[in-house]
Amino acid sequence: MKSFALLAVAGLLSTLAATAGAQAAEYGKCEPKGERGSISLETIAADTLTVATVLPNPGWYNGISPEKIEDGFEYCMGAEIAHRAGLDKVRLVNMAWDQYISGTASNYDIGIAGTTITEARKQVFDFSQPYFSSNLGVAVKKGADVSAENIRSKRIGVLQGNMGSDWVIGTLKPDQQPSLYQSQPDMVTALIAGQVDAIVSDATLVLSATNGTNGMIEVIGQFELDQGYGIVLPKGSANAAVVDQAVAAFREDGTLADLSARYLAPLFGVDPASVPVWTLK
Repeated sequence: MKSFALLAVAGLLSTLAATAGAQAAEYGKCEPKGERGSISLETIAADTLTVATVLPNPGWYNGISPEKIEDGFEYCMGAEIAHRAGLDKVRLVNMAWDQYISGTASNYDIGIAGTTITEARKQVFDFSQPYFSSNLGVAVKKGADVSAENIRSKRIGVLQGNMGSDWVIGTLKPDQQPSLYQSQPDMVTALIAGQVDAIVSDATLVLSATNGTNGMIEVIGQFELDQGYGIVLPKGSANAAVVDQAVAAFREDGTLADLSARYLAPLFGVDPASVPVWTLK
């Protein structure tokens, strides 16, 4: 009887400890679904996944500051990785885009910031397989005279270091050099102010920007490039294979689809597939 009682107490304490550990996790409003502790990561801070990103980025990261982010597609994907690695905290390191994409920073475990996978960037970072695919969207002020036929003659704004800027300069080759902007809000503000005739960037970015302007700007076309966003890791990271496998698991178990339905569909306001696909003329 005494042995049974001791076993019962031990079981209760074990349950309470597990419950306390689950409650201690700090993931904002995210609700990870995978098996806790099913993967193993080497992190720069104990019990913490440090994620580099570029804010603001509504829909992908929802909150007013790095410390106040509560959810969003990319934030909750990071939380899912942390949960499956048995880590209780996600800490964001906010960077300027040019600092983030330069590959010079080392104060993070993974980077999640809508980073398109390219051969050039593979020389700087390790990447996971794509967790999201996106084309290049063209946004203009409502009613503007911009089309696939005349876009080369227009003043175009692009985000410095973004795949869209590389594509505009190297493939579209407009009549005049595009205007480079350091942030998405700066680029959208320039469009609204009439400083450029169109902006070209990831379709997801321009769709989300359009959805917040009450019809002032609209996405009128997209160039189909089948870009893929990957999770970034410092070159040579010991975590590269594990993170890649985690993204594969997210696709298989429906995690990515659930995050997209919860955070991206409301963000865009329209089905991205409804935006006309343009071809170069």
